Amino acid sequence: MKLRKQVTVCGGAIFCVAVFSLYLMLDRVQHDPARRQNGGNFPRSQISVLQNRIEQLEQLLEENHQIISHIKDSVMELTDTGAVSPSGHLPFRSANGSWVLPFDGRPTFLAVKSQDCQFAVGSHGQADVQMLDVYSLLKFDNPDGGVWKQGFDITYEPDEWDSEPLQVFVVPHSHNDPGWIKTFDKYFTDQTQHILNNMVVKLGEDSRRKFIWSEISFFSKWWETADIHKQEAVRKLILAGQFEIVTGGWVMTDEANVHYFAMIDQLIEGHQWLERNLGVTPRSGWAVDPFGHSATMAYLLKRANLTSMLIQRVHYSIKKYFSSTHSLEFMWRQAWDTGSNTDIFCHMMPFYSYDVPHTCGPDPKICCQFDFKRLPGGRINCPWKVPPKTVVEANVAERAHLLLDQYRKKSKLYRSKVLLVPLGDDFRYDKALEWDQQYINYQKLFDYMNSHPEMHVQAQFGTLTDYFNAVYKANGVAQGSRPADFPVLSGDFFAYADREDHYWTGYFTSRPFYKSLDRVIESHLRGAEILYSLAVANARHAGMEGRYPVSDYALLVDARRSVALFQHHDAITGTAKENVVIDYDCFFLLPARYLVLFNPVEQERLCVVTVLVNTLRVRVLTEDGQTVPVQLSAQWSSSSQMSAESIKRKEDPQEVKVQMQFVVYGTRPSKDKSGAYLFLPDGKAKPYNQKEPPVVRVVEGPLFSEVVAHYQHFQQAIRIHNVPGVDGLSIDITTTVDIRDQTNKELAMRLVTDIQSGDVFYTDLNGFQMQPRRHYLKLPLQANFYPMPSQAYIQDSHHRLTLHTAQSLGVSSLESGQLEVIMDRRLMQDDNRGLGQGLKDNKKTANRFRLLLERRSEGNKMMDSGTTSFPSILSHITNAILNHEVLALPVLPKRRGIPPLQTFAPLKSFLPCDFHLLNLRSIQSQQQDPHSPSPYTALILHRLALDCGLETQNLGFNCTTTQGQLNVSGLFKNLDLQLLQPMSLTLMHSSTPLANDSTISLDPMEISAFKLKLR
Repeated sequence: MKLRKQVTVCGGAIFCVAVFSLYLMLDRVQHDPARRQNGGNFPRSQISVLQNRIEQLEQLLEENHQIISHIKDSVMELTDTGAVSPSGHLPFRSANGSWVLPFDGRPTFLAVKSQDCQFAVGSHGQADVQMLDVYSLLKFDNPDGGVWKQGFDITYEPDEWDSEPLQVFVVPHSHNDPGWIKTFDKYFTDQTQHILNNMVVKLGEDSRRKFIWSEISFFSKWWETADIHKQEAVRKLILAGQFEIVTGGWVMTDEANVHYFAMIDQLIEGHQWLERNLGVTPRSGWAVDPFGHSATMAYLLKRANLTSMLIQRVHYSIKKYFSSTHSLEFMWRQAWDTGSNTDIFCHMMPFYSYDVPHTCGPDPKICCQFDFKRLPGGRINCPWKVPPKTVVEANVAERAHLLLDQYRKKSKLYRSKVLLVPLGDDFRYDKALEWDQQYINYQKLFDYMNSHPEMHVQAQFGTLTDYFNAVYKANGVAQGSRPADFPVLSGDFFAYADREDHYWTGYFTSRPFYKSLDRVIESHLRGAEILYSLAVANARHAGMEGRYPVSDYALLVDARRSVALFQHHDAITGTAKENVVIDYDCFFLLPARYLVLFNPVEQERLCVVTVLVNTLRVRVLTEDGQTVPVQLSAQWSSSSQMSAESIKRKEDPQEVKVQMQFVVYGTRPSKDKSGAYLFLPDGKAKPYNQKEPPVVRVVEGPLFSEVVAHYQHFQQAIRIHNVPGVDGLSIDITTTVDIRDQTNKELAMRLVTDIQSGDVFYTDLNGFQMQPRRHYLKLPLQANFYPMPSQAYIQDSHHRLTLHTAQSLGVSSLESGQLEVIMDRRLMQDDNRGLGQGLKDNKKTANRFRLLLERRSEGNKMMDSGTTSFPSILSHITNAILNHEVLALPVLPKRRGIPPLQTFAPLKSFLPCDFHLLNLRSIQSQQQDPHSPSPYTALILHRLALDCGLETQNLGFNCTTTQGQLNVSGLFKNLDLQLLQPMSLTLMHSSTPLANDSTISLDPMEISAFKLKLR
């Protein structure tokens, strides 16, 4: 009774405060001194101001109603249980058998402004070419195209270049994989160092020679060993425009399995190295080898202030279509862009590969004759049986005309009379002889062409940016601007097929153990970055800078570079040799009674933290001696049809049928079989069967309940958390897979539901954005799989079912209402893409998921856009808690007794819940010592776009949005903000510093970087 009185008094007091606040606001509006001076004459502008204020007050009143309603509900929950602990301790079971926890009924509120919901339902920028439409349009047949087998016959009129000569830029390059067949160090020792040493000498011999390079991981290692003369020579070559760094990332990143945190981080690491050592700012992106291309990469390059980019590995049918419509160069726009702010100029290479036989023109038999490394007597030759010839005076005319014919045919596929001809391949130019063979013979051909005006061609060596600048100039537009009539494209380029039905969709899952490990380490790295930046800033603020061990910064730099290296397109993809994978593993390094728990997400969080202990007698205390509720759960070591049949949300009367099945794919009996890259199944999947029924164990407790089923090749744990808020609103699934005794088998988990999703499903690109997909019957089964770095969902007019994942895997929806994930692959043979071995080094791997069922609200039912889709606020937070678990950091006391642990809460207030703190990264010193921090910190923020058309339950924390506004100086506790400067994404380009008390503003989906000085 006493509690009910207290509730009534509290509720009444809250209501009075709310009403009184509104009264004061209205009073202030009515008694505005400026208005009094006007003697009651209200100009139209002031009436509109008054109208706006009244609307704001109405919104405030609505938010107050929501807050009071949430508090009332929470208090009623507390009083309705009527539960009193017999011993006074929590948790305990109430009379009705449910568990009562100390944090039940915590009042929370959700205040998402209606304006912050508009982006998801508003109109987005129109594109001339939408990749989903291209997929619908194409037959994906493969007729023989003649010399260009996957294309068509190209013809031209001889006089087409009479008024405007063809400009040809031959761009020498060497593609260096930081680990693939050999380890990173072995490649460097055997080849890469020689390529760069030769480059310094050979470019210096002739100022007309050019060369491009992309992988900073290799270049930085070479730089450290190069003497001062070589370093100075490189700087001169860069200034002279002979040597260009393209993209400038630590690696040429994969674009399918990587998370956007790591994509950005490896790009920053490369760019920061370039800025400190060379003063170089890359202008053009170069991605010749990633196996498919993501729209996220285009956005990140744009935000890093690059003006142009190049891509190569795109489905051959799409290349053919783009060639026939002269769309190989386009402005790549994000599907969610409301204007053209995200546009970046993109060049797609038209032919099969980036090697010399497939870059000069459509006929590889002829182009191979102009790869002078293949001259007779060398180690490699031309498969078409016609070798190159050294260019001499007697044959230069014939050779030049033969090559020009290819140049002209290739140029017919583009809109400008400017042609890009890459000249290189994997680890090329490692011998001085090859530099001479290529450069001397090509210079003879250029000299002949350029001295014969009737050929109407100007040919030269060039860098990638030389080419792009010539395109812009020919079209009369500024760098990075859209030339007239060039198409705008949105969408992505997955899945990739290089020939026949050979789809590169296997690598979306290959070596899942390392894909999972990568994400765990990324989360730890982000946590370490944030804690380090705040710790150093607090030490400076307290005047203890000298006592703080800044030498730890070197460890942070090593960790950044190890994670960055693993984003390489043969590392995280699982497509390197076994010994190389073990080498990558070496780059990743990590019975305490004391733990520091760090919550790395931006919001307050109530969740279960798992810690391994070796005793049943466990009590957990906070620093001030308060008991924390615990639940002991046995770790079963023995292993020997459980299935989830349906999901029902507490408040939702409607049950959704969800059946979890496990199925197995085999591989083809023919010569082409699945391997590390390719998925070539032997038909539809077959149900997983084992003779013995699974051993099933059920655990029930105050914090969670779980069912664990042990099968021969996997163990599945399905857990429901009994805590209020986000942790308790989704189902926690861990599937531990071990298929080491299998031969040519791929294990998949299939969710079968009664959701009427049709042929549409949604997968994320790099954890950054959602991409609608369609299942096509005209495509082979393997072509319908896509990368799932963080989530996939299906929906109908009533529900959305999202599978969140803590590791990147391949996903599809092969029937309406289904989601299917490939969990692991064991393959005994190579798939003829250069690796030379199968996938036989499988490890026991725990794949972690969250299954989230949401009800769609009435107004949201028939508004699905064909090109965009966005997660709800609950879905965003669910993904954050799955990918950024609370970090349990062991503390080893230096002396006997309890270490002096103290809570560190660095934020004055929580960020708006549509803001994600991507990183708070200490910037390296620009002085000689790269392993010490500068006084500056990079703040990288991403504003999430929200689909508010899904009903939101109690999130367990106070969630507000601010229309993208954030006051940075009011964010950090006990720290002074001395600099707030907007920067490009990789910190190489700066804008004018803002006033320290400025409010910054981000649009939905925008990623922005700021340089801070905190003391």
